[in-house]
Amino acid sequence: MSGLEMSNARTRLRLGILSFVLALAIPSLLLVDKAYDQIKWESFRQQQIAAEEFAARIDRALAQLVRDEESRGIDDYGFVIGTASAYPRRSPLSELTATQAIPGLVGWFQVRADGRFSSPLVPEPGVSPSDFGLDSGQIALRQAQSQRIEDILVGNRLVERGARELDTPTARTDIQTAELERHANEQSAYRYDRTQDNSLNAHPSPRPASNRLSQAAFERLAEDATSDVSSLTKRRAKRSAELSEQAETAQAKSSPSEPSDSLGLEEPPAAASTPSAPVAELSNRHSVQLFDTAIEPMEVGRLDSGHFLLFRSVWRDGERIIQGALIKQGAFLEAIAGETFETTALARNCDLTLTYRGESLASFRSPPERTLVSGTPALSGSPLYRTRMQEPFGGLELIFSVTRLPNPPGAAVIGWMAAALASVLLAGGWLMYRLGMGQIELVRQQQDFVSSVSHELKTPLTSIRMYAEMLSAGFAAEHRKQTYYRLIHEESERLSRLIANVLQLARIGRDALVLEIQPIAVETLMQTVHERVAAQVERAGFVLEIVCDTPGWVQVDPDAFVQIFINLVDNALKFAADTPERRIRIACESRGEQRICLSVRDFGPGIPRGQRNRVFRLFYRGEEAKQRAISGTGIGLALVRRLTLAMDGRVELIGREPGAEFRIELPRTQPP
Repeated sequence: MSGLEMSNARTRLRLGILSFVLALAIPSLLLVDKAYDQIKWESFRQQQIAAEEFAARIDRALAQLVRDEESRGIDDYGFVIGTASAYPRRSPLSELTATQAIPGLVGWFQVRADGRFSSPLVPEPGVSPSDFGLDSGQIALRQAQSQRIEDILVGNRLVERGARELDTPTARTDIQTAELERHANEQSAYRYDRTQDNSLNAHPSPRPASNRLSQAAFERLAEDATSDVSSLTKRRAKRSAELSEQAETAQAKSSPSEPSDSLGLEEPPAAASTPSAPVAELSNRHSVQLFDTAIEPMEVGRLDSGHFLLFRSVWRDGERIIQGALIKQGAFLEAIAGETFETTALARNCDLTLTYRGESLASFRSPPERTLVSGTPALSGSPLYRTRMQEPFGGLELIFSVTRLPNPPGAAVIGWMAAALASVLLAGGWLMYRLGMGQIELVRQQQDFVSSVSHELKTPLTSIRMYAEMLSAGFAAEHRKQTYYRLIHEESERLSRLIANVLQLARIGRDALVLEIQPIAVETLMQTVHERVAAQVERAGFVLEIVCDTPGWVQVDPDAFVQIFINLVDNALKFAADTPERRIRIACESRGEQRICLSVRDFGPGIPRGQRNRVFRLFYRGEEAKQRAISGTGIGLALVRRLTLAMDGRVELIGREPGAEFRIELPRTQPP
């Protein structure tokens, strides 16, 4: 096979193997990518479910907080509940430690119909603090806290400090005053007066300007905070139905001749049977009307100062009272969402942002990842889940975004499978390439072998035929006949060695090699070798040295042993033919009690280190042999190695200065 043919064969082999590997790798990689993508989105969905559960937990906590506040009595927002004749007691909201009921609570308050601000922390006028165990220091603390609440409400234009300030032209701008007056007039339609003797007062009594402006400000805050009007309407209707049912139950239990005060009613039940027009209008807002008392659902608003306001409207005696709680935004959000969020596994992979009507209030970030093996985490920054809380916290929205996804349970398995598949494909492709190249090289070597064998057979046959014809025709002189006979003999021996090698190789290839291994003395073997190679070495102009002073016996096949040394000597004669020191040395030495080493050394140019392991390959011929046109078939040393291994021996090539040395180690045995 020529060099161009070899190059083309290699190119075709590479392209074929590459196409085969790609045909398997591309769908396999797509399958792995699809599986990993599916697992990734399953992990994303798991995080999404965790976010939904967390948001539902926050929603339930807020709903419970609202229910607790809605369940409070109207009189709870004062310092004292009841009268002197009805066993007065302190309101549960009057305790300074009661601020722990709502996270971040500044305090409870109420704004009366006349615009006056009050807090359950401070006793009402006419109530002696000492009767309830309060000293001057405690009163000072309570007044300071109450003043703080009032200052915040005043700063957000929800409460006026007094009529004097409201009457001052510089207290508000004309636009602000007109706006508040408009809201106050709108609310006048919902006010009502108590009915007496079944007669209706259709004309509500005038109210102070401070009350009208305050009520309008709270109404506007409720309207701005309501994100879902239909939800607000439903809540009011539900609240109205619940309290109406309670009123009917209480009314059924009470005597018809006695007014019932179990629900705080101050008028007989007959007053509720003929509601006035303002009362009918108020019922359209789904507030709860129990004779002269009505309680509307809780509302939530956010002030310009950053506080939350949880409040409700209470109608009593035809007057509207605002009752509620002032809450610190940061502390409230931290306690409701932040602290809970940080204790969940969700916090390690997601960021939580809280917004109110589109305005960002707080963000809770996941801790930075210490190590990123694969670079930027998958789906980093992607929206995970967002939801809005139920009313009255309908303006509050929770937004979760992914910072990193945790490794799914099956990701490692898929990774190992992908790595194993890639390794198998690469290793398989490489092995196929090596196998293909080996076959191509084998074909080339076989072709070279056939060519070499043809040449090696043709040369001695031609010489034998030529000298035989000369002798037969009588053309040879008497003094040349012996030379011709000797040449015919040498060429016939050369031909016999070549044929013996080919036949021996054929037997090994068919696994038909049969050796008769027996114990033989080393001296006997060396003598036989000397007899077979001495003439060959002498004809080549070399000197044969045999140095063997090691007695012993080895397990060998005599014919195979002699053939090994004939091939080694023949190889040394070929490669050392041009050296000045024309000498071949055969030696033996003991290698412990188990083995004996026999060697053949020449003093030629030697064999390069890179080729020492390849000279024993079948059909291999080094570059020097090709350049110097040294005759040979490339099977002599390969046959040496195979015959040595068949006799449980070992062969190696050692570099010498000068020359090269082949060593044969054979197992030692005892004489028979």
